Amino acid sequence: MSPSAMKQNPLKRKRNDEHEQTKPRPPSWEALCVLGPYMDPETLAVASCVSTTWLECFSSDDLWKALLTSGSSQRSSPYEIVLNNNTDNISCKHLVSAVETDAKRRRKDQVAEPVKISLTDLSFIVHASTKTKKASVYKKGQDLEFGPNDKFQIQVDVSNAAITAGEDDVRMTWQVMYKGKFFTLADTTRSLDTKHGWFTDELEDKCNRKLVGDVKPSFNGEDVLEKIGFSIVDSDGWGSLLLDGFLRYLQMFLLE
Repeated sequence: MSPSAMKQNPLKRKRNDEHEQTKPRPPSWEALCVLGPYMDPETLAVASCVSTTWLECFSSDDLWKALLTSGSSQRSSPYEIVLNNNTDNISCKHLVSAVETDAKRRRKDQVAEPVKISLTDLSFIVHASTKTKKASVYKKGQDLEFGPNDKFQIQVDVSNAAITAGEDDVRMTWQVMYKGKFFTLADTTRSLDTKHGWFTDELEDKCNRKLVGDVKPSFNGEDVLEKIGFSIVDSDGWGSLLLDGFLRYLQMFLLE
């Protein structure tokens, strides 16, 4: 390579220098030592997974091991167990995975928020329609019967709309009314090309869970849509919300 080719363009060198000055730098070792003991496992996992700056910190052999172990005050902590069992082959990814698993476990072990609304105070409005057909059903919560450990599911009869299997652009809406407030649980439009039900798009949730609506249509012998059922499922594990869980979900929106 010629000497002239080896010389860096002054403008390019200036841009590189500016880039180095503006590039986010990982927190200093001193800062990490101060913050580490006050960061819970979930915070560590999120920081290392979503931030390239923090990921760079945890990828350093000298930083992540000391930081995560200093955050442990219990012998049973997930990252200390990983360190003890994988001394030779330990990596940042091992610890982040252990922290994420522990965060999920701790969320499950959290004391549930008390239920502040009653099913008898709620009313449900269900709409099913096409461009030319429509059915609206009103149900009072006091008419629904559930045990505390039962899955919440509402089923309504929409046969008077005469919507048939195979129709396109069928819109279904589930709404809840509580003391003058309205909240839309789900609003979905699709063709009735299946009789086995489907999941809606992800529902709004203030706890950042991946909740979806589980729609269950049923048809009579003439392929007329007779009933539609609706429940809420957490797609992280595919468990349905029980009655108390459903009421806690609603009160986050109805009591704000």
